[in-house]
Amino acid sequence: MKDIGKTGAVTNSWGKYGVIRETDMWNKRPEFTAWLSEVKKVNLESLANWEEKQMFKEFMEDHNTATFPSKKYYNLDAYHDQKLVKQMKKGLKKLPHTERTVFNDEEQRRQEQLIERERQKEEQVEALKLSMQSGMAQAMKEQAQLKEDMAYQYKIGNFEGAAAIQKRLNPDIAM
Repeated sequence: MKDIGKTGAVTNSWGKYGVIRETDMWNKRPEFTAWLSEVKKVNLESLANWEEKQMFKEFMEDHNTATFPSKKYYNLDAYHDQKLVKQMKKGLKKLPHTERTVFNDEEQRRQEQLIERERQKEEQVEALKLSMQSGMAQAMKEQAQLKEDMAYQYKIGNFEGAAAIQKRLNPDIAM
């Protein structure tokens, strides 16, 4: 089916990105709002209901004839996802802050709590590792001191004292 767009030219683009109707006004709300503010330079909240419906009819015509100035007005989420993928492919490490489109506070809070618990667990594990390392270091210092004491006991001829220290150092070895 051919369509005559705003320019009066015949195009084969009718329905290229899908066909929307007046009943899709709420389904296309994010795209409509973006189009209004960026293309028409109009704030949606300043429009009366009848003006909003008229503007949506114009939006609907541009959508159905595929004459928007940018692909983002067809599907805002897909546009942002595609942009994000491109940035990630380019190697950008920091992801841009995106506008919230889902407002499920309970799920978001649950996710935040889960992340916080994981972070706390990791901190506890690191603290335990550090304490174990410091405990091991202390034990190694004590062993070194015992070896020095044992060597001293041998030098002064106190073989019984040296054997006692040897038994503390290696309890499994029979003397």
